[in-house]
Amino acid sequence: MEKKRTILLTNDDGYKAPGIRYLYDVLSVENTVIIVAPEHEQSGIGHAFTYNRPLHYEKVDMNGSTGYRISGTPADCVKFAVSYLMSQRPDAVVSGMNIGENSGLSSFYSGTVAAAREGAFWNIPSVAFSVCKESAEYAKEYAALVPGLLKGILDSIPRINDSKVYYNVNFPPCPPGKVLGTRVTWQSLAFFEDRYERIEVESHHTKEGFLVYGEKKDIEKSNAFDSRALMNNYIAISPLMYDATAQQVIPYLKWLEDTGAQQNI
Repeated sequence: MEKKRTILLTNDDGYKAPGIRYLYDVLSVENTVIIVAPEHEQSGIGHAFTYNRPLHYEKVDMNGSTGYRISGTPADCVKFAVSYLMSQRPDAVVSGMNIGENSGLSSFYSGTVAAAREGAFWNIPSVAFSVCKESAEYAKEYAALVPGLLKGILDSIPRINDSKVYYNVNFPPCPPGKVLGTRVTWQSLAFFEDRYERIEVESHHTKEGFLVYGEKKDIEKSNAFDSRALMNNYIAISPLMYDATAQQVIPYLKWLEDTGAQQNI
């Protein structure tokens, strides 16, 4: 019999969000799951964390199990859980289920993906799960696929042997019955062309505010990239790294280390 894994479960939609409850229900069947999630929605917060002000937490009842709500961000939830709340590090960090895909460059803005990245900082296998908004009504059905996908990823990690890697899984904009399969993908680099639209507001002294809207431009044509794979009804699994060094550039800059080059700067 396999040893039960301990899973730290978080999200960016807040501890009351349906998505995190769906994941708790399916993951707790064969694992010990501890929920540590934001008190309020933190969508689009990226990898922000609480600094120079107090962080707060409370125990809460999560349909009969104990969880924790944190006053900060998804990254805070992982930091605080690992370094304070939990007596031992979890076997895995799972973030989600987010409503709204986090493929491509979206992952840099995503609090959901940031929680997985934070887990990787702590050398903990970490996976983020998101479902396209068009499939929000099927989130519970997609959550049922998570234990199998998570097990497959975790079982592969010993062969990967790179602790800088974390995993971004996105479910496509279609009913589960129309999914064409699973693709292990590159992160799309399609650019978001954002625009801002003015609205009238009462909450600011200027009486005006601006909402951002945008859409991806120049999406790659191949299903080898997560954004295109999703559009074509595939589940996309993107292994990501937090080491952002442009290694291919280093040889071209080495000359700057020479004494002569430094004197010319």
